[in-house]
Amino acid sequence: MSKVALLLMLSLLAHSTFAAQTLTQFHKRSGEQQPLVIELFTSQGCSSCPPMERWLSGFKQETGLWNYYFPLAFHVTYWNYLGWKDPFAKRAFSQRQYDYLNHKGISQVYTPQLVINGREWRPGGQALLPDESDKRALVGRLSLTITGQEFMASFDSRLPSNQGLTLHLALLGSGLTTRVGRGENRGKHLVEDFVVLSHRRYSALASQPLNDQALLEQVSVEQGSAKQALVGPALAGQNWDKQAVTFSGSIEPLAKADNTPKRLAWVAWIEQEHIPLQAVGDWLLVEEAN
Repeated sequence: MSKVALLLMLSLLAHSTFAAQTLTQFHKRSGEQQPLVIELFTSQGCSSCPPMERWLSGFKQETGLWNYYFPLAFHVTYWNYLGWKDPFAKRAFSQRQYDYLNHKGISQVYTPQLVINGREWRPGGQALLPDESDKRALVGRLSLTITGQEFMASFDSRLPSNQGLTLHLALLGSGLTTRVGRGENRGKHLVEDFVVLSHRRYSALASQPLNDQALLEQVSVEQGSAKQALVGPALAGQNWDKQAVTFSGSIEPLAKADNTPKRLAWVAWIEQEHIPLQAVGDWLLVEEAN
């Protein structure tokens, strides 16, 4: 049995095996409709950011959290040179914001900036969030399983094309407290939620038609550096409405830090051309954050 087939079978069994979500034992499966992936680019050095961060914190009370709503706070580094070094800021998070600019998802870079499903969103005179019709396309189901320091993900795609799909995996911290000593927020006591502590991007491992026999009849072949899964002759020539795209890899261990979150969450999402399409996530056991 190939590695792809084995990992897929383990993923299917995981839901009945894992009793609780933790850093090292996690399983979640999404629905088929596109949710809202809500990214806030922010900084502790920005005086106008705390009100928007408090708004983001409000998603803790939403019943649609981890189903419809996936809030993410990316702390950027370009404020670090103006008096206060944000402990959660990473250069890669700033680059993510500039990638949106380069791909026309946003018109300029600033903080606080909201990007919802890959597009800039300015509350202003608009509603604070896009209306229901903007996020209900049928895109496919995403399943994520974490075992130890390894993960397996499968996206049962309904997309016209699976070209360029990537998986993003982030660990979030909530209830993080910071006393700001300098800069625009000097003297303020900040409490922040949904802070991205780590974020990695993965390319697809394989793509195959969805069918009960597909795992039994697949043959793995090498094409360049990418592993592609081909179905056996019995399935050749059939038309399929959906395709399963798989991902696997290692995850980063949680780095020790002075600022300990009260809660942690895993969030994973599928992107195509810098547009988040599907996501899964959930809170982890409280003791995992200690």
